Amino acid sequence: MDQAQQALRSSIGMIMRSRKTVWMVLWCALLLACPETLEPAPNPSPEQPTPQVQQPTEPKPTRPSSAEKTWTRPGDYDRPITAGNPLKGFLTSHQWTTPDQRVPHRLEFLYLPFDRIMPTAGAPDFDGVLEPYLEASAARHNHMILRFYLDYPGRAAALPGWLSDTVSCTPYEEYGGGCSPNYEDPRLQATLLEFIEAFGDRYDGDQRLGFIQLGLLGFWGEWHTYPHGEIFAPPAFQREVIAAFDTAFDATHLMLRYPIHDSPERAIGFHDDSFAYSTLGDVPWFFHTKLVEAGADERWREVPIGGEVYPELQSSLFTDDFVVDTYSQDFLRCIEETHASWMINHGVFRPDGGYEGRQLEGAQVAALAMGYEFAVNRIDFTASSLRDGLVDTSLRVVLSNTGVAPFYYPLALQLEDESGNRWELATDLQSLQPGRERTLELNRTDVPVHHLSETYSLRLESPILLGDQVIRFADRDTQGGTLAFQPDFGCTVDDENVAVGSPVNECICDVDGTFITPAGLPCP
Repeated sequence: MDQAQQALRSSIGMIMRSRKTVWMVLWCALLLACPETLEPAPNPSPEQPTPQVQQPTEPKPTRPSSAEKTWTRPGDYDRPITAGNPLKGFLTSHQWTTPDQRVPHRLEFLYLPFDRIMPTAGAPDFDGVLEPYLEASAARHNHMILRFYLDYPGRAAALPGWLSDTVSCTPYEEYGGGCSPNYEDPRLQATLLEFIEAFGDRYDGDQRLGFIQLGLLGFWGEWHTYPHGEIFAPPAFQREVIAAFDTAFDATHLMLRYPIHDSPERAIGFHDDSFAYSTLGDVPWFFHTKLVEAGADERWREVPIGGEVYPELQSSLFTDDFVVDTYSQDFLRCIEETHASWMINHGVFRPDGGYEGRQLEGAQVAALAMGYEFAVNRIDFTASSLRDGLVDTSLRVVLSNTGVAPFYYPLALQLEDESGNRWELATDLQSLQPGRERTLELNRTDVPVHHLSETYSLRLESPILLGDQVIRFADRDTQGGTLAFQPDFGCTVDDENVAVGSPVNECICDVDGTFITPAGLPCP
Protein backbone atom coordinates (compact mmCIF):
# COMPACT_ATOMS: atom_id res chain seq x y z
CA MET A 1 0.00 0.00 0.00
CA ASP A 2 1.46 3.27 -1.05
CA GLN A 3 1.51 6.38 1.00
CA ALA A 4 -1.54 8.02 -0.78
CA GLN A 5 -3.86 5.06 -0.20
CA GLN A 6 -2.95 4.98 3.44
CA ALA A 7 -3.90 8.67 3.83
CA LEU A 8 -7.31 8.14 2.15
CA ARG A 9 -8.17 5.23 4.40
CA SER A 10 -7.31 7.30 7.42
CA SER A 11 -9.61 10.12 6.27
CA ILE A 12 -12.51 7.77 5.60
CA GLY A 13 -12.14 6.28 9.04
CA MET A 14 -12.42 9.65 10.64
CA ILE A 15 -15.53 10.49 8.60
CA MET A 16 -17.34 7.32 9.51
CA ARG A 17 -16.72 7.98 13.18
CA SER A 18 -18.87 11.20 13.02
CA ARG A 19 -22.59 10.90 11.95
CA LYS A 20 -22.95 14.60 11.93
CA THR A 21 -20.07 14.95 9.53
CA VAL A 22 -21.51 12.20 7.33
CA TRP A 23 -24.85 13.94 6.95
CA MET A 24 -23.17 17.23 6.22
CA VAL A 25 -21.13 15.62 3.47
CA LEU A 26 -24.15 13.95 1.98
CA TRP A 27 -26.17 17.19 2.09
CA CYS A 28 -23.43 19.12 0.39
CA ALA A 29 -23.13 16.45 -2.30
CA LEU A 30 -26.88 16.61 -2.91
CA LEU A 31 -26.82 20.34 -3.35
CA LEU A 32 -23.93 20.17 -5.76
CA ALA A 33 -25.72 17.49 -7.74
CA CYS A 34 -29.17 19.24 -7.82
CA PRO A 35 -28.70 23.04 -7.89
CA GLU A 36 -32.37 23.60 -8.94
CA THR A 37 -33.47 22.90 -5.37
CA LEU A 38 -32.17 26.34 -4.45
CA GLU A 39 -35.00 28.03 -6.40
CA PRO A 40 -37.90 29.50 -4.36
CA ALA A 41 -41.14 27.55 -4.14
CA PRO A 42 -43.78 28.61 -6.71
CA ASN A 43 -46.91 30.63 -5.60
CA PRO A 44 -50.12 28.65 -5.16
CA SER A 45 -52.29 28.51 -8.25
CA PRO A 46 -55.36 30.81 -8.27
CA GLU A 47 -57.60 27.78 -7.95
CA GLN A 48 -56.00 26.81 -4.63
CA PRO A 49 -57.27 28.86 -1.62
CA THR A 50 -54.74 30.36 0.71
CA PRO A 51 -55.07 28.78 4.17
CA GLN A 52 -56.56 31.26 6.73
CA VAL A 53 -55.04 31.78 10.09
CA GLN A 54 -57.61 30.90 12.76
CA GLN A 55 -58.13 33.70 15.33
CA PRO A 56 -59.26 32.92 18.85
CA THR A 57 -63.04 33.53 19.32
CA GLU A 58 -64.94 34.91 22.30
CA PRO A 59 -66.86 32.29 24.21
CA LYS A 60 -70.62 32.26 23.57
CA PRO A 61 -73.35 30.09 25.03
CA THR A 62 -74.00 27.08 22.85
CA ARG A 63 -77.54 26.76 24.22
CA PRO A 64 -80.01 29.26 25.81
CA SER A 65 -79.33 30.07 29.42
CA SER A 66 -82.11 29.22 31.85
CA ALA A 67 -81.47 32.34 33.93
CA GLU A 68 -83.72 35.38 34.01
CA LYS A 69 -83.83 38.65 35.90
CA THR A 70 -86.50 41.31 36.42
CA TRP A 71 -85.50 44.92 36.93
CA THR A 72 -88.18 47.00 38.67
CA ARG A 73 -88.84 50.72 38.84
CA PRO A 74 -91.51 51.69 41.39
CA GLY A 75 -93.59 54.81 40.81
CA ASP A 76 -92.52 58.14 42.29
CA TYR A 77 -95.86 59.97 42.50
CA ASP A 78 -95.88 63.76 42.14
CA ARG A 79 -99.03 65.74 41.31
CA PRO A 80 -97.64 69.30 40.99
CA ILE A 81 -95.41 68.27 38.08
CA THR A 82 -98.57 67.81 35.95
CA ALA A 83 -99.42 71.53 36.08
CA GLY A 84 -100.34 72.82 32.65
CA ASN A 85 -101.55 69.53 31.22
CA PRO A 86 -103.99 70.18 28.35
CA LEU A 87 -107.80 70.11 28.46
CA LYS A 88 -108.10 70.63 32.23
CA GLY A 89 -107.83 73.16 35.05
CA PHE A 90 -108.73 76.84 35.37
CA LEU A 91 -108.97 79.14 32.36
CA THR A 92 -110.28 82.50 31.19
CA SER A 93 -110.91 84.29 27.89
CA HIS A 94 -108.47 86.36 25.88
CA GLN A 95 -111.46 88.59 25.14
CA TRP A 96 -111.31 89.68 28.76
CA THR A 97 -107.59 89.75 29.52
CA THR A 98 -104.18 88.47 28.48
CA PRO A 99 -103.69 85.84 31.17
CA ASP A 100 -100.35 84.85 32.57
CA GLN A 101 -99.45 81.36 33.69
CA ARG A 102 -99.72 81.92 37.44
CA VAL A 103 -102.03 78.92 37.24
CA PRO A 104 -100.68 76.97 34.25
CA HIS A 105 -103.36 76.22 31.66
CA ARG A 106 -103.80 75.21 28.02
CA LEU A 107 -107.43 76.20 27.51
CA GLU A 108 -109.26 79.43 26.69
CA PHE A 109 -112.90 80.41 26.29
CA LEU A 110 -114.59 82.32 23.47
CA TYR A 111 -118.05 83.89 23.28
CA LEU A 112 -119.16 84.84 19.77
CA PRO A 113 -122.39 86.72 18.86
CA PHE A 114 -124.44 84.93 16.25
CA ASP A 115 -124.86 88.00 14.04
CA ARG A 116 -121.10 88.11 13.44
CA ILE A 117 -120.85 84.54 12.24
CA MET A 118 -124.02 84.84 10.10
CA PRO A 119 -123.81 88.26 8.45
CA THR A 120 -125.86 87.06 5.49
CA ALA A 121 -128.48 84.37 5.00
CA GLY A 122 -127.15 80.86 4.44
CA ALA A 123 -123.48 81.89 4.51
CA PRO A 124 -121.61 81.50 7.82
CA ASP A 125 -118.44 83.59 7.76
CA PHE A 126 -116.14 81.04 9.34
CA ASP A 127 -113.03 82.27 7.54
CA GLY A 128 -113.48 85.93 8.38
CA VAL A 129 -114.76 85.60 11.95
CA LEU A 130 -113.96 82.28 13.63
CA GLU A 131 -110.69 81.34 11.96
CA PRO A 132 -108.66 84.30 13.31
CA TYR A 133 -109.65 83.34 16.87
CA LEU A 134 -108.82 79.69 16.32
CA GLU A 135 -105.48 80.48 14.74
CA ALA A 136 -104.59 82.79 17.62
CA SER A 137 -105.51 80.28 20.31
CA ALA A 138 -103.63 77.50 18.53
CA ALA A 139 -100.57 79.76 18.25
CA ARG A 140 -100.74 80.06 22.04
CA HIS A 141 -100.94 76.25 22.18
CA ASN A 142 -104.39 76.50 23.76
CA HIS A 143 -107.51 74.54 22.94
CA MET A 144 -110.63 76.63 22.58
CA ILE A 145 -113.95 76.20 24.33
CA LEU A 146 -116.51 77.90 22.09
CA ARG A 147 -120.06 79.18 22.51
CA PHE A 148 -122.29 81.21 20.20
CA TYR A 149 -125.14 83.33 21.58
CA LEU A 150 -128.16 85.24 20.31
CA ASP A 151 -128.96 87.09 23.51
CA TYR A 152 -126.40 88.38 26.01
CA PRO A 153 -128.00 90.49 28.77
CA GLY A 154 -126.48 93.94 28.94
CA ARG A 155 -125.12 93.76 25.39
CA ALA A 156 -126.52 94.53 21.97
CA ALA A 157 -128.78 91.86 20.50
CA ALA A 158 -126.94 89.30 18.37
CA LEU A 159 -129.84 88.51 16.06
CA PRO A 160 -128.58 89.02 12.47
CA GLY A 161 -129.87 92.18 10.85
CA TRP A 162 -131.32 90.29 7.92
CA LEU A 163 -133.54 88.42 10.42
CA SER A 164 -134.43 91.24 12.79
CA ASP A 165 -136.98 92.69 10.39
CA THR A 166 -139.04 89.51 10.48
CA VAL A 167 -138.17 87.90 13.83
CA SER A 168 -139.66 89.68 16.81
CA CYS A 169 -138.12 89.90 20.29
CA THR A 170 -139.36 90.43 23.84
CA PRO A 171 -137.66 93.10 25.97
CA TYR A 172 -136.57 92.33 29.54
CA GLU A 173 -134.76 94.31 32.25
CA GLU A 174 -132.99 91.65 34.33
CA TYR A 175 -129.16 91.29 34.26
CA GLY A 176 -128.71 94.58 32.44
CA GLY A 177 -131.64 94.13 30.07
CA GLY A 178 -132.00 92.98 26.50
CA CYS A 179 -134.44 91.62 23.97
CA SER A 180 -135.06 87.88 23.75
CA PRO A 181 -135.75 86.68 20.18
CA ASN A 182 -138.89 84.77 19.32
CA TYR A 183 -137.58 81.21 19.33
CA GLU A 184 -140.85 79.98 17.83
CA ASP A 185 -140.25 81.87 14.59
CA PRO A 186 -139.88 79.29 11.76
CA ARG A 187 -137.28 81.34 9.92
CA LEU A 188 -135.09 81.67 13.01
CA GLN A 189 -135.42 77.97 13.72
CA ALA A 190 -134.44 77.02 10.17
CA THR A 191 -131.48 79.42 10.28
CA LEU A 192 -130.14 77.91 13.50
CA LEU A 193 -130.51 74.32 12.32
CA GLU A 194 -128.82 75.08 8.99
CA PHE A 195 -125.99 76.84 10.83
CA ILE A 196 -125.41 73.87 13.15
CA GLU A 197 -125.13 71.54 10.16
CA ALA A 198 -122.64 73.83 8.40
CA PHE A 199 -120.70 74.29 11.65
CA GLY A 200 -120.30 70.55 12.07
CA ASP A 201 -119.36 70.02 8.42
CA ARG A 202 -116.54 72.52 8.79
CA TYR A 203 -115.26 71.93 12.30
CA ASP A 204 -116.08 68.47 13.61
CA GLY A 205 -112.76 66.95 14.64
CA ASP A 206 -110.86 70.23 14.34
CA GLN A 207 -107.82 69.78 16.54
CA ARG A 208 -108.01 73.38 17.78
CA LEU A 209 -111.41 72.94 19.40
CA GLY A 210 -111.39 71.29 22.80
CA PHE A 211 -115.11 71.54 23.61
CA ILE A 212 -118.16 73.13 21.97
CA GLN A 213 -121.03 74.36 24.10
CA LEU A 214 -124.42 74.17 22.41
CA GLY A 215 -125.22 77.74 23.43
CA LEU A 216 -127.38 79.80 21.02
CA LEU A 217 -130.58 79.58 23.09
CA GLY A 218 -131.49 81.70 26.13
CA PHE A 219 -129.60 84.31 28.14
CA TRP A 220 -125.84 84.04 27.44
CA GLY A 221 -126.64 80.89 25.42
CA GLU A 222 -127.23 79.11 28.74
CA TRP A 223 -130.57 77.59 27.81
CA HIS A 224 -132.78 79.57 30.17
CA THR A 225 -134.52 82.95 30.31
CA TYR A 226 -135.07 83.00 34.08
CA PRO A 227 -137.26 84.48 35.47
CA HIS A 228 -139.17 84.66 32.15
CA GLY A 229 -139.51 81.01 31.27
CA GLU A 230 -142.41 81.77 28.96
CA ILE A 231 -140.15 83.45 26.38
CA PHE A 232 -137.69 80.58 26.11
CA ALA A 233 -137.52 78.20 23.16
CA PRO A 234 -140.36 75.62 23.02
CA PRO A 235 -139.38 72.08 24.13
CA ALA A 236 -139.83 70.63 20.67
CA PHE A 237 -137.31 73.06 19.19
CA GLN A 238 -134.90 72.45 22.08
CA ARG A 239 -134.93 68.79 21.14
CA GLU A 240 -134.27 69.64 17.50
CA VAL A 241 -131.24 71.75 18.41
CA ILE A 242 -129.83 69.00 20.64
CA ALA A 243 -130.33 66.40 17.91
CA ALA A 244 -128.83 68.68 15.25
CA PHE A 245 -125.64 69.21 17.26
CA ASP A 246 -125.35 65.52 18.06
CA THR A 247 -125.69 64.67 14.37
CA ALA A 248 -123.24 67.33 13.24
CA PHE A 249 -120.44 66.48 15.69
CA ASP A 250 -118.99 63.03 16.24
CA ALA A 251 -115.35 63.70 17.09
CA THR A 252 -115.41 67.03 18.95
CA HIS A 253 -117.00 66.92 22.39
CA LEU A 254 -120.25 68.82 22.97
CA MET A 255 -121.54 70.27 26.23
CA LEU A 256 -124.97 71.50 27.36
CA ARG A 257 -125.95 73.62 30.35
CA TYR A 258 -128.57 71.23 31.73
CA PRO A 259 -129.26 67.48 31.38
CA ILE A 260 -132.62 68.03 29.67
CA HIS A 261 -134.71 65.97 27.26
CA ASP A 262 -132.73 63.04 25.82
CA SER A 263 -129.32 64.69 26.18
CA PRO A 264 -128.15 62.22 28.89
CA GLU A 265 -128.56 59.45 26.32
CA ARG A 266 -126.44 61.25 23.75
CA ALA A 267 -122.69 61.94 23.51
CA ILE A 268 -123.12 65.32 25.20
CA GLY A 269 -121.42 66.55 28.36
CA PHE A 270 -122.62 69.28 30.73
CA HIS A 271 -121.36 72.58 32.11
CA ASP A 272 -122.26 74.22 35.41
CA ASP A 273 -121.97 78.01 35.05
CA SER A 274 -122.71 78.63 38.73
CA PHE A 275 -120.07 76.27 40.04
CA ALA A 276 -119.65 76.15 43.83
CA TYR A 277 -122.76 78.35 44.18
CA SER A 278 -125.50 75.94 43.13
CA THR A 279 -123.62 72.73 42.44
CA LEU A 280 -124.22 70.36 45.37
CA GLY A 281 -127.13 70.03 47.75
CA ASP A 282 -130.81 69.16 47.99
CA VAL A 283 -132.13 72.22 46.17
CA PRO A 284 -133.97 70.86 43.09
CA TRP A 285 -132.43 73.27 40.58
CA PHE A 286 -128.82 72.71 41.70
CA PHE A 287 -126.55 71.27 39.02
CA HIS A 288 -125.62 67.92 40.53
CA THR A 289 -129.18 67.41 41.79
CA LYS A 290 -130.41 67.80 38.22
CA LEU A 291 -127.83 65.32 36.99
CA VAL A 292 -129.01 62.76 39.53
CA GLU A 293 -132.65 63.38 38.68
CA ALA A 294 -131.96 62.90 34.97
CA GLY A 295 -129.92 59.76 35.56
CA ALA A 296 -126.86 61.60 34.25
CA ASP A 297 -124.70 61.67 37.39
CA GLU A 298 -122.44 58.93 35.92
CA ARG A 299 -122.22 60.40 32.42
CA TRP A 300 -118.85 61.95 33.30
CA ARG A 301 -117.35 58.52 32.63
CA GLU A 302 -117.88 59.10 28.90
CA VAL A 303 -118.55 62.82 28.40
CA PRO A 304 -116.92 65.90 29.97
CA ILE A 305 -118.08 68.11 32.82
CA GLY A 306 -116.96 71.74 33.04
CA GLY A 307 -118.35 75.19 33.67
CA GLU A 308 -117.61 78.51 35.36
CA VAL A 309 -116.97 79.42 38.97
CA TYR A 310 -119.91 81.60 39.98
CA PRO A 311 -118.61 85.13 39.26
CA GLU A 312 -119.62 86.57 42.65
CA LEU A 313 -117.58 83.88 44.42
CA GLN A 314 -114.39 84.24 42.40
CA SER A 315 -112.86 87.06 44.46
CA SER A 316 -113.27 85.30 47.82
CA LEU A 317 -112.67 81.71 46.78
CA PHE A 318 -109.64 80.14 48.53
CA THR A 319 -109.47 82.94 51.12
CA ASP A 320 -110.43 83.08 54.79
CA ASP A 321 -113.46 85.16 53.77
CA PHE A 322 -114.94 82.24 51.89
CA VAL A 323 -117.33 80.48 54.27
CA VAL A 324 -118.70 77.11 53.15
CA ASP A 325 -122.51 77.33 53.13
CA THR A 326 -125.50 76.48 50.96
CA TYR A 327 -124.53 78.98 48.25
CA SER A 328 -120.76 78.96 48.79
CA GLN A 329 -119.76 75.37 48.60
CA ASP A 330 -116.61 73.38 49.30
CA PHE A 331 -114.78 73.72 45.99
CA LEU A 332 -112.74 70.51 46.13
CA ARG A 333 -115.81 68.53 47.10
CA CYS A 334 -117.68 70.03 44.14
CA ILE A 335 -114.89 68.77 41.86
CA GLU A 336 -114.92 65.31 43.41
CA GLU A 337 -118.71 64.95 43.19
CA THR A 338 -119.13 66.30 39.66
CA HIS A 339 -115.81 64.98 38.23
CA ALA A 340 -115.25 68.32 36.53
CA SER A 341 -112.32 68.66 34.13
CA TRP A 342 -112.13 72.43 33.73
CA MET A 343 -113.57 75.70 35.07
CA ILE A 344 -113.61 79.28 33.85
CA ASN A 345 -112.31 81.46 36.67
CA HIS A 346 -111.48 84.93 35.44
CA GLY A 347 -110.71 86.04 39.00
CA VAL A 348 -107.45 84.05 38.95
CA PHE A 349 -106.10 86.03 36.00
CA ARG A 350 -107.59 89.53 36.50
CA PRO A 351 -105.06 92.17 35.43
CA ASP A 352 -106.27 94.44 38.25
CA GLY A 353 -105.76 91.96 41.07
CA GLY A 354 -105.51 88.29 40.17
CA TYR A 355 -104.89 85.66 42.81
CA GLU A 356 -101.73 85.91 44.92
CA GLY A 357 -100.31 84.32 48.04
CA ARG A 358 -102.45 81.75 49.80
CA GLN A 359 -105.35 82.35 47.43
CA LEU A 360 -103.13 81.56 44.45
CA GLU A 361 -101.82 78.43 46.18
CA GLY A 362 -105.39 77.28 46.77
CA ALA A 363 -106.24 77.83 43.10
CA GLN A 364 -103.16 75.88 41.99
CA VAL A 365 -104.16 72.93 44.16
CA ALA A 366 -107.74 73.05 42.87
CA ALA A 367 -106.63 73.23 39.22
CA LEU A 368 -104.49 70.13 39.68
CA ALA A 369 -107.44 68.30 41.24
CA MET A 370 -109.59 68.63 38.10
CA GLY A 371 -109.86 66.14 35.27
CA TYR A 372 -107.57 63.25 34.38
CA GLU A 373 -104.17 62.40 35.83
CA PHE A 374 -101.94 59.45 34.91
CA ALA A 375 -99.30 57.83 37.08
CA VAL A 376 -96.90 54.99 36.31
CA ASN A 377 -97.16 52.79 39.38
CA ARG A 378 -94.53 50.27 38.36
CA ILE A 379 -92.25 49.20 35.50
CA ASP A 380 -90.95 45.62 35.29
CA PHE A 381 -88.32 44.78 32.66
CA THR A 382 -87.41 41.09 32.43
CA ALA A 383 -84.52 39.60 30.43
CA SER A 384 -84.03 35.84 29.86
CA SER A 385 -82.64 33.08 27.60
CA LEU A 386 -79.21 34.48 26.77
CA ARG A 387 -77.78 32.82 23.66
CA ASP A 388 -75.40 33.92 20.95
CA GLY A 389 -75.62 37.63 21.82
CA LEU A 390 -79.44 37.63 22.01
CA VAL A 391 -82.02 37.65 24.80
CA ASP A 392 -85.80 37.63 25.23
CA THR A 393 -87.36 40.59 27.01
CA SER A 394 -90.70 41.33 28.64
CA LEU A 395 -91.85 44.81 29.66
CA ARG A 396 -94.78 45.39 32.04
CA VAL A 397 -96.05 48.89 32.77
CA VAL A 398 -98.73 49.46 35.40
CA LEU A 399 -100.53 52.71 34.56
CA SER A 400 -103.29 54.28 36.68
CA ASN A 401 -105.67 57.21 36.39
CA THR A 402 -105.22 59.12 39.64
CA GLY A 403 -107.52 62.00 38.64
CA VAL A 404 -111.30 62.48 38.89
CA ALA A 405 -112.20 62.07 35.20
CA PRO A 406 -111.06 60.29 32.04
CA PHE A 407 -109.12 61.85 29.19
CA TYR A 408 -111.96 62.28 26.72
CA TYR A 409 -110.06 62.04 23.42
CA PRO A 410 -108.16 59.08 21.92
CA LEU A 411 -105.05 58.42 23.98
CA ALA A 412 -102.13 56.01 23.53
CA LEU A 413 -99.09 55.01 25.58
CA GLN A 414 -95.93 54.86 23.50
CA LEU A 415 -92.56 53.27 24.27
CA GLU A 416 -89.40 54.43 22.48
CA ASP A 417 -85.81 53.18 22.64
CA GLU A 418 -82.57 55.07 21.99
CA SER A 419 -82.59 54.01 18.33
CA GLY A 420 -85.96 55.63 17.73
CA ASN A 421 -87.91 52.36 17.55
CA ARG A 422 -91.45 52.81 18.86
CA TRP A 423 -94.15 50.53 20.17
CA GLU A 424 -97.70 51.40 21.22
CA LEU A 425 -98.48 49.65 24.48
CA ALA A 426 -102.13 50.81 24.45
CA THR A 427 -104.31 52.88 22.12
CA ASP A 428 -107.53 53.25 24.13
CA LEU A 429 -106.48 54.89 27.38
CA GLN A 430 -109.41 57.32 27.12
CA SER A 431 -111.38 54.45 28.65
CA LEU A 432 -109.15 54.22 31.75
CA GLN A 433 -111.40 55.42 34.58
CA PRO A 434 -110.31 57.27 37.74
CA GLY A 435 -109.16 54.96 40.49
CA ARG A 436 -108.38 52.18 38.00
CA GLU A 437 -105.09 50.82 36.72
CA ARG A 438 -104.10 48.82 33.68
CA THR A 439 -101.13 46.52 33.13
CA LEU A 440 -99.62 46.89 29.67
CA GLU A 441 -97.09 44.43 28.26
CA LEU A 442 -94.58 44.17 25.43
CA ASN A 443 -92.85 40.81 24.82
CA ARG A 444 -89.91 40.56 22.39
CA THR A 445 -87.64 37.73 21.27
CA ASP A 446 -84.14 37.72 19.76
CA VAL A 447 -83.24 41.13 21.18
CA PRO A 448 -79.53 42.05 20.85
CA VAL A 449 -77.99 42.16 24.33
CA HIS A 450 -76.83 45.77 24.00
CA HIS A 451 -80.50 46.87 24.17
CA LEU A 452 -80.49 45.88 27.84
CA SER A 453 -78.33 48.88 28.67
CA GLU A 454 -80.34 51.43 26.65
CA THR A 455 -82.55 54.18 28.03
CA TYR A 456 -86.25 53.80 27.22
CA SER A 457 -88.98 56.42 27.41
CA LEU A 458 -92.75 56.38 27.90
CA ARG A 459 -95.02 59.07 26.48
CA LEU A 460 -98.76 59.66 26.27
CA GLU A 461 -99.86 60.62 22.75
CA SER A 462 -103.15 61.95 21.38
CA PRO A 463 -104.14 63.42 18.02
CA ILE A 464 -105.88 66.27 19.88
CA LEU A 465 -102.59 67.69 21.23
CA LEU A 466 -101.50 71.06 19.84
CA GLY A 467 -98.04 72.47 19.23
CA ASP A 468 -95.78 71.85 22.20
CA GLN A 469 -98.53 70.36 24.36
CA VAL A 470 -97.58 67.26 26.31
CA ILE A 471 -99.33 65.14 28.92
CA ARG A 472 -97.07 64.88 31.93
CA PHE A 473 -97.15 61.81 34.13
CA ALA A 474 -97.70 62.36 37.83
CA ASP A 475 -94.16 61.19 38.48
CA ARG A 476 -91.17 63.09 39.83
CA ASP A 477 -88.97 61.89 36.95
CA THR A 478 -91.23 63.25 34.22
CA GLN A 479 -89.35 65.51 31.83
CA GLY A 480 -91.27 67.31 29.09
CA GLY A 481 -94.01 64.71 29.02
CA THR A 482 -91.53 61.81 28.88
CA LEU A 483 -90.79 59.31 31.62
CA ALA A 484 -87.35 57.81 30.96
CA PHE A 485 -85.92 54.68 32.54
CA GLN A 486 -82.77 52.58 32.12
CA PRO A 487 -82.87 48.92 33.19
CA ASP A 488 -79.92 47.68 35.22
CA PHE A 489 -78.43 44.42 33.96
CA GLY A 490 -74.87 43.10 34.04
CA CYS A 491 -72.14 41.53 36.19
CA THR A 492 -69.42 42.91 38.45
CA VAL A 493 -65.76 41.91 38.40
CA ASP A 494 -63.26 43.69 40.65
CA ASP A 495 -65.76 46.58 41.06
CA GLU A 496 -66.02 46.91 37.29
CA ASN A 497 -69.32 46.49 35.41
CA VAL A 498 -69.50 43.86 32.71
CA ALA A 499 -72.33 43.95 30.15
CA VAL A 500 -74.59 40.95 29.61
CA GLY A 501 -73.09 38.63 26.99
CA SER A 502 -69.55 39.96 27.49
CA PRO A 503 -66.72 37.44 28.12
CA VAL A 504 -64.32 37.38 31.02
CA ASN A 505 -61.65 34.75 30.46
CA GLU A 506 -63.62 31.67 29.37
CA CYS A 507 -66.91 32.80 31.02
CA ILE A 508 -69.84 34.90 29.92
CA CYS A 509 -71.93 37.44 31.88
CA ASP A 510 -75.51 36.16 32.13
CA VAL A 511 -78.72 38.22 32.57
CA ASP A 512 -78.96 37.44 36.28
CA GLY A 513 -75.51 38.85 37.08
CA THR A 514 -73.69 35.49 37.26
CA PHE A 515 -71.08 34.01 34.91
CA ILE A 516 -71.63 30.88 32.84
CA THR A 517 -69.59 28.69 30.52
CA PRO A 518 -70.39 28.35 26.82
CA ALA A 519 -72.18 25.15 27.77
CA GLY A 520 -74.47 27.13 30.06
CA LEU A 521 -72.97 25.81 33.29
CA PRO A 522 -71.93 27.97 36.24
CA CYS A 523 -68.35 29.13 35.98
CA PRO A 524 -65.99 27.78 38.66
